[in-house]
Amino acid sequence: MAEFFQRIIAILLSSVSVISTFIGGLSFENFELFKDIRYGEAERNIIDIYVPDSAYDNDYNGVILYIHGGSWTGGNKEDMASKARRFVQKGYITASMNYTLYDDEHFGTVTALTMCDEIGMAIEAIKEFSDKKDLNITKLAVSGYSAGAHLSMLYGFSRADESAIELVFTANQVGPSDFHAEVWGSTGLASMLAGIEITEKMKLNGEEEEVINLVSPTAYVTKDTVPSILAYGGTDMIVPSGNAQRIKAAFEDAGAVHSYILYPLSNHGLGLDPLCEMEYINTVEQYCVEYFGY
Repeated sequence: MAEFFQRIIAILLSSVSVISTFIGGLSFENFELFKDIRYGEAERNIIDIYVPDSAYDNDYNGVILYIHGGSWTGGNKEDMASKARRFVQKGYITASMNYTLYDDEHFGTVTALTMCDEIGMAIEAIKEFSDKKDLNITKLAVSGYSAGAHLSMLYGFSRADESAIELVFTANQVGPSDFHAEVWGSTGLASMLAGIEITEKMKLNGEEEEVINLVSPTAYVTKDTVPSILAYGGTDMIVPSGNAQRIKAAFEDAGAVHSYILYPLSNHGLGLDPLCEMEYINTVEQYCVEYFGY
């Protein structure tokens, strides 16, 4: 019964939150959307960039790059449009990218690593756009939801030093972080994302662990990992709780800067904890102020 009333309260608060967001949005600044900018030759190598009016008057700018979810097999950059619009209206340049999707026919060709390659290419395109528009984008954050959060973490933790724009933080919601069998029940996802078939021999000689770590963000966390926001649902049936536990422990053990936000009532959609969602949004804005410098 107590849980029932908690959910009713959550729904009521969610309505209040939506109304508050709408009212607050009336005073947000205008922006221009540059759609379908190409960053590579593949069909889905396109990105949308949202530029607030104030960006042209700034000495320098930061950009938040959003990566959509969809189990690495679906989804679209428009899925992240509401998040991109929220922060462009707060005065930050934002972008939302498509990436080449996995399917069984592309096993070994389209992997989490090739998706990270495309993230790097998209960042290079943002840098070129910045130079063309004289926006002086000098700081970058990557952010994602679900599979997009996995890619945001994997790129942010393993390739920050390769980024064409200085990567200063990541912000991630319900992202798979660890692909060990004890978290997911099997190593099938690790095999899919790495593009390497895990054999019984590999399980015996230790090569299986190498494959799992190749695509698990937890394996890359050190004390120097970029500051990160990590958000998870307490009742998520899609991304098992071990992912939240292991990424939180990895940051704590390494002494790396992070903010951990648990949505206790929410499943994968994070829809039943509006106060936690407000905390997440506020934390992203705090990170922008601290790491972008404005």
